[in-house]
Amino acid sequence: MKKRFIFFSVIAAAALMCGNIPIVVDAEGFRDVNVATADELHAALADAKPGDRIVLAPGTYQNDVWKGNWAAFFSEASGTAALPITICSADPEDPAVICGVTQENKIALHIMGEYWNIENIIACEAGKGIVLDKASHSTITGCEVYNIGSEGIHLRDNTSRCLIENCCVHDCGTVSPQYGEGIYIGSAKGTEEYGFDCHYNTVRNCRISNVGADCVDIKEYTLGTLVEDCTFDGSGIQGKNGADSFVEVKGNDAIIRNNIGYRNGNDKVLYAVDLYMAVEGWGQNNRIYDNMFYMDTDEITLVKGWNCASYAFRNGSEPECTAVTGNKVTDVLDISMKGDVNADGLLDKTDAETLRDFLLAKPVHGCISWKNADVCEDGELDVYDMCMLRRELLSDECPEAKYYVNYNMEDTGKWRFTDGLGGHTLHVKLKAAPDCVVDVGWGYWDPDFVNGETGKTGKWIQFSLGKIELNGAGETELELEFPESVTRADLEIWNYLNGSEKQDKNGVSLVEAWFRSAPLFVGASAQSEEK
Repeated sequence: MKKRFIFFSVIAAAALMCGNIPIVVDAEGFRDVNVATADELHAALADAKPGDRIVLAPGTYQNDVWKGNWAAFFSEASGTAALPITICSADPEDPAVICGVTQENKIALHIMGEYWNIENIIACEAGKGIVLDKASHSTITGCEVYNIGSEGIHLRDNTSRCLIENCCVHDCGTVSPQYGEGIYIGSAKGTEEYGFDCHYNTVRNCRISNVGADCVDIKEYTLGTLVEDCTFDGSGIQGKNGADSFVEVKGNDAIIRNNIGYRNGNDKVLYAVDLYMAVEGWGQNNRIYDNMFYMDTDEITLVKGWNCASYAFRNGSEPECTAVTGNKVTDVLDISMKGDVNADGLLDKTDAETLRDFLLAKPVHGCISWKNADVCEDGELDVYDMCMLRRELLSDECPEAKYYVNYNMEDTGKWRFTDGLGGHTLHVKLKAAPDCVVDVGWGYWDPDFVNGETGKTGKWIQFSLGKIELNGAGETELELEFPESVTRADLEIWNYLNGSEKQDKNGVSLVEAWFRSAPLFVGASAQSEEK
């Protein structure tokens, strides 16, 4: 880090509206703007320049006077990638408090420019806590937001690639619980005054509690939101306006991973993660995995979604709850793909970080799949796998992943598959005694079928695969082609024969069911852009 040579600049100080604000300017012209009053803070925000550090002395900065924006404190300045603007507390152990006067109006801190770092401050006593508009490439770290009438932190109006990290958000929705989200990404479809493009934002290691609506709400038209390592306390959720989960996802390509949620006896919490298609084509391709949810009762469903093609896997709960519900949500058991070290169906920088930590004997965050990490296929995990993984990440070729999906035995010789198989070719392996014969049928529910006589929709479509001879190992693999609209599906052994003699169908096992799918490469374009 470059040494900063400090001197006081009377000229720079005079450029601010209040004129008496102490400013420290280093040898390269970057300014530390030290403020101690609300008027000084208003002036510093109005005059903010790229590279500025607005440093707040301990104390409360309160305003309820109209300053040209519906906010207690705001700025329309922008930093740059090389020179972001920072607003922070002089003493993180005694953070400055930014607030309005009541929880019924105003935003505590409103930033309307790009490249800001908001660090170690408290925002409270306002209608909204911290709001970023047109503020891409910004960070909110180490902040506390509480006593807020509606949402705590809101990224909106074309705000992308931002990071919210190590924040504590609580006691939101005190006036309007139906809009009391802890962290809110994007805007609802009916919004007219804000741009919808709020993409690739990250919420990491935040604690969210006692909020009236969802802890995190990811709106339609957003792409690639990442929520990880957060702790959710659902005791304040009031169930209004559809708020009935820790996380609601209406956008596409979101990742919800490594979080912990506590229902705390609140019967308004009906799901851990709620996927919802508010707009046709949205609420799709989301991944919910490696989370742990404490739900008080086994009557809860962890991941719910209707018409939302998404994947859920390796989520735990106490007590054990239903993993998924919804016609398009796939309950995945495992994902096999060379280079996908953490087995999440994505090939990205997280895989390289996971393998690196493992090889350095550091704690591995999340899952590590040995078969996927052994890119060299030599039975060892070593630096050669790191080199091959780098080649995979830089390659234009997309290896295919094998998604092993869940299924349940409904009856002797009959299995029900997870939903969410529409548009896929399912490979099913059966095993029984060598050289025996199985007579197999399978079927699915087609919701698009229309009865020409009655006009009713939906029909169970049934197929026969006929008699299939098992090989010398007692195995056979079937391929089942599912139309895009398929929901429920099953496979049944009608007869199990040794020659002409019928055998007990309990002797037939369904060993595995999987389909192929191309992975998403997010390393270069989305979540890999760290702050």
